[in-house]
Amino acid sequence: MSPKLYLVLALLILAAYLFWLTREQLAAMQTKKKGLAYGKAVMAAVETHYVELKDKSVLLLEDKGYQVVDDSKWKAELDKFITMIIRPEVEGFIRARNDEVVFHQFATTMLLQLLDSDVFPREFPVEDYAAGAIQPASDAEKLLIPARWFFSIVFIAVAVYTAIHQGWLAALLMLIAGLVFNPLTHQKMVQKAPWYDRYNLGIWAIMGIVLLANISYFQHAQAVYNERQTLLAEQRKQRAIEQQRVTEQRRVVAEQKRLAAEARAANEFAAKRLEVLDSLSRAIRAERFPDAKAIMDKYSVVSDSDLVALKGEYKLKKDAFEAKVAAAETERKAKEAVAKAERERQENYTTRIRAYAIDEYTPAQYPKLTAKYRSRLTEIKNFRRTAAERVIDSGKCDYVENVQLSDESSLRSLKFFIDCANGNRIYLTEAELKSGGEVRTQTEDSWDEGEAIVECRDMTKRSAAIPSSVKFHSFTGTRATTIKTTGNVQVLLNFDAKNVFGTEIGYTARCIFEPRKQGSIEIFLRE
Repeated sequence: MSPKLYLVLALLILAAYLFWLTREQLAAMQTKKKGLAYGKAVMAAVETHYVELKDKSVLLLEDKGYQVVDDSKWKAELDKFITMIIRPEVEGFIRARNDEVVFHQFATTMLLQLLDSDVFPREFPVEDYAAGAIQPASDAEKLLIPARWFFSIVFIAVAVYTAIHQGWLAALLMLIAGLVFNPLTHQKMVQKAPWYDRYNLGIWAIMGIVLLANISYFQHAQAVYNERQTLLAEQRKQRAIEQQRVTEQRRVVAEQKRLAAEARAANEFAAKRLEVLDSLSRAIRAERFPDAKAIMDKYSVVSDSDLVALKGEYKLKKDAFEAKVAAAETERKAKEAVAKAERERQENYTTRIRAYAIDEYTPAQYPKLTAKYRSRLTEIKNFRRTAAERVIDSGKCDYVENVQLSDESSLRSLKFFIDCANGNRIYLTEAELKSGGEVRTQTEDSWDEGEAIVECRDMTKRSAAIPSSVKFHSFTGTRATTIKTTGNVQVLLNFDAKNVFGTEIGYTARCIFEPRKQGSIEIFLRE
């Protein structure tokens, strides 16, 4: 354990002892502060309501006869006055049930004493009265017992730790201090030796022993610690010197080996100059760069113009080779990325194009279609597959449910429609499939409902026998709906118009507007 910790523990002991000595004063100060607050609150409340209280003290007493007086109503009024008027002013001092009882007794006694005279006693000694009205005897013990338990447990725990890691002497001193502060031990000592509590001789003796022992131990431990630190510093210094000597020796040996290797390489190059240059040249031309680098590293210290020229050629060849390898690697990765993207794309098509979406056109099932388009059946099959893939790529079709040749097709110009699981229908012509035109759903190409209503009204007037007599039911008889799959907008108009004989009759007009087409109209009598 650190000597500093022992010194801190000694200071804690002194602080605890000072707290123990001053606990009576602390309790008295707290009680005096509380009593003064109670007294001022009662004084202020009675001064404000003195006349009313004096009157009620007389009116609320009931004479029962035979010298029997019923003061229950007056007591109830006193309780009400204390609870409603005085208590809110001292709310912060009432924290426990015992505080409530003490406050109520204090307030009742002081209030009756103030009402005892005929006039309000303005010179009433509030501070003197409050000082002796509340007894603090039990508060001192309440303040002392938690502190005793806390310090007792701390010192006993330190004693156990010290016994394990330091020695029995310091542990014994900590154990004695813990037992002295323990409330149970203190109670036994007071019972067996009354002078112990009265003069605190036992506390003084133990505190002196603990303090002196810890100061002595601190000085001894500090000296041992300083000596140990000095020894460790000297050992570190010696290790650093030895490490420096070994490092220098290794450097000298390495330098000698390097110089010897350079001398051997220079002698060998001088003896085999033409052979070395030829080997290096052939390795460079054959792009055997590891072999060429091994030769250049071996004779790196040699100064020869031909060798320097070959080193330059080596660098150029190696840079070109690495650039070619990097380009090939980049191309390979690009091809792999394209192949991977294509695989993922095909897998996406396989997942999102239903197996039954592109059924084969056979003579048995489609005799008229196959007869008409016999020369282009293979193209039609490929176009249907391309159309399904195009709508998937557009993001406007979640799953392809059906791909069919449209009735609007001709042998020279094919047209296909694609139905999706999300309800969208898309038309694509042969030209759009070849050119890669924009994919649009029928809903996107459908008529605006407002424009469709206006056009339907114009068509209705043009179809009427007497256009000027047409009267539309704009609010209750006009309705427009858009069918999501086909994109068709249907408009229903209720109107009244005169026939050629001048008779006004009720009609209903139904207009159908297909995407990118003119509308058609049908008029019938309204039921």
